[in-house]
Amino acid sequence: MMDLNTQIKTFLFSVLFGILFSFIIDIIHKKLFKLNILLQIILSFIFVISSSLIYFLILLKLNNAIIHPYYIIAFIIGFLIEYVLKKIFKRIVLLFKKWYNSFGG
Repeated sequence: MMDLNTQIKTFLFSVLFGILFSFIIDIIHKKLFKLNILLQIILSFIFVISSSLIYFLILLKLNNAIIHPYYIIAFIIGFLIEYVLKKIFKRIVLLFKKWYNSFGG
């Protein structure tokens, strides 16, 4: 049985790792877009495997690598948070560009 402090730390780590993972996936896919499709698949596979290993190694330090379903859900929530934040920031940037251009910028 885990104490509440460890569970909260692991939950927050899962959310933050999901955000980081989603951000890095976006960057990698933008950079790999120009490569051969087979090379894209191989490099994406290597990245996912290495990220999973890092996630489990950090979980090993936090809570002896105990995985509960809500940690996976927290990871997915972090992934979705990054996606939504990216959309919001794009809209804000577009609004500022329109506002700036409306003043003759």
